[in-house]
Amino acid sequence: MYRKCAAAAMIAGWVFFSCAAGIAHHSVAANFDSSKSLDIVGKVKEVEIRNPHSQITLLVAKPGGGVTEFYVEWSDKNALLRRSVPVTKIHVGDMVTVNVSPSKRLPNLGYFRTATLPDGTVLKDCGFAAFREGIAKGKTGCEENAR
Repeated sequence: MYRKCAAAAMIAGWVFFSCAAGIAHHSVAANFDSSKSLDIVGKVKEVEIRNPHSQITLLVAKPGGGVTEFYVEWSDKNALLRRSVPVTKIHVGDMVTVNVSPSKRLPNLGYFRTATLPDGTVLKDCGFAAFREGIAKGKTGCEENAR
């Protein structure tokens, strides 16, 4: 009986900690500081709109000269398409200003808030909660994804 209880406790602990690590890995709140905002101006090197996370890589000029890469994490492709975010407007080679919530742990990493494109278009993603609220009110979800 003792062995069965000990084995069950070990399995339960393993499941708990495995799930917690997975949730933290996928948690924007755990990895990014939404109370802070940072504008990054750079040339788009790469755009990867995909599942489970999308990413934009920017080439950003360093103050003393040279260039560094800045990574912008974003929601998954399915969610962005469902929320009608016009992600095809972001092109490699464009100079853009991306507003992000900076990473709590890593330099040169942030979570997407908005992007101002060369033609003045501002892309934004209302996020899941606002999308769900819009649907509940009979709207298409994110009513204003691009201005």
